[in-house]
Amino acid sequence: MENNRYPHGQKMYDLVKEVIDVTGPRLPGSEEEKQGAKIIADQIQRELGASPRTETFKTPRHACISAIPWLGWGAFIAFAGFYLSPIASLAISAFLLLFALTHIFYYSHLLDPLFPKDQSQNVYAVIPPKSGEAKYNVILSAHMDSSWCWLHSYKNPNTMMIKTGLGVLSVVILMIVSIVTIILEASTSISFMALSKVFANMSANSYSGKDIAIVIMYCLPVLCLPGFYFLTQYLSYDKKIAAPGAMDNLSGVAMSIEVIKHFQNSEDEIAKDAKFIVLGTGAEESGLIGAMAFAKAHKDDKELVTDNTYAINLDSFRDMEHFNVVKKDTLQFIPFDKELIELSKQAIENCNLQSHIIENPVGGSDSTAFAKAGIKTITLNAQDPRPTDYYHTTNDGMDNLNIDTLEKGFDVVVELIRLIDNKHKA
Repeated sequence: MENNRYPHGQKMYDLVKEVIDVTGPRLPGSEEEKQGAKIIADQIQRELGASPRTETFKTPRHACISAIPWLGWGAFIAFAGFYLSPIASLAISAFLLLFALTHIFYYSHLLDPLFPKDQSQNVYAVIPPKSGEAKYNVILSAHMDSSWCWLHSYKNPNTMMIKTGLGVLSVVILMIVSIVTIILEASTSISFMALSKVFANMSANSYSGKDIAIVIMYCLPVLCLPGFYFLTQYLSYDKKIAAPGAMDNLSGVAMSIEVIKHFQNSEDEIAKDAKFIVLGTGAEESGLIGAMAFAKAHKDDKELVTDNTYAINLDSFRDMEHFNVVKKDTLQFIPFDKELIELSKQAIENCNLQSHIIENPVGGSDSTAFAKAGIKTITLNAQDPRPTDYYHTTNDGMDNLNIDTLEKGFDVVVELIRLIDNKHKA
């Protein structure tokens, strides 16, 4: 389809539609994700004339964000366990919080061996420099999978963080109540034995402040039940309402292909000394598994990774007023490359857009995997960072894409590569 106003944006839109029309949502490790990876490999071959390579890896099922509802059900079990023994409740709630900290907030994957595995894949291709000799490498990456539907965002994004925060706080409160109750009960570890003693004291009208405190402790967990429920309703495992992932993140995949094609066909000298690597990662929504697998497999691969390799991660382009340079995934504790941050900011402003340098407050992006491997990296997006009803919900379909934002995103990435190229000509 020709679109003289947005020639690149329309082409990207068409590439996204080609995938979604066949696959719909592409949950990590699913058959639809595999199908989408095959279509994207075909697009790389067709559009860039490059031979795509596919690398498979195992991704844990429900071991990251998708485990949040299980945390809620686990909290209900801890609640029930509290009325048998506060020690059991303490053990369960402490484990739930440890899992949340290490696997949902920070992507450590320490407990992944406990979960069933599915197969996912990365797809990449190497495009040699037009000059015949590479002075630097540019990895343009974007993830191919899409997310489960976040029900709180879908129903009311304004209360999403409140409900989620209340759920986590409720688990913390249950753990604290369990600790206090254990201290109050001293040598008694079985709840009904401690309570029977308290009730006996009350019947004899000889109860103490400690007895009253124990009764209060046994009432407090009831207040946590709404928070536990909110966790169980965090997302849906129903594929029918999973996110199609047009914005997040087929927009980035299509942009990577279109940008490289532009430089292939360009008659000017910009980026003639650049070796391009187009990379579609799998299982990003399971905690950056695909990018971590790629970085681990290729960190010593001199064909792809040198001192002058730049990994530009493109992740979600929709909102024209929110062109962002993500300088850090806060909870992953890894800052991104300072020079690329400044060059990206300049590129956005050179395209007559307002730039925003932000930190990703929760979760992470594929740049974290590259940064941990010592690769200079940055993540770019055009997305409202606040909760919305189209991020990780069934609303992220073709109607969610803005072709003008795709066009501007293309301009920004081209400009960033021009600035990198200038550096290597200086």
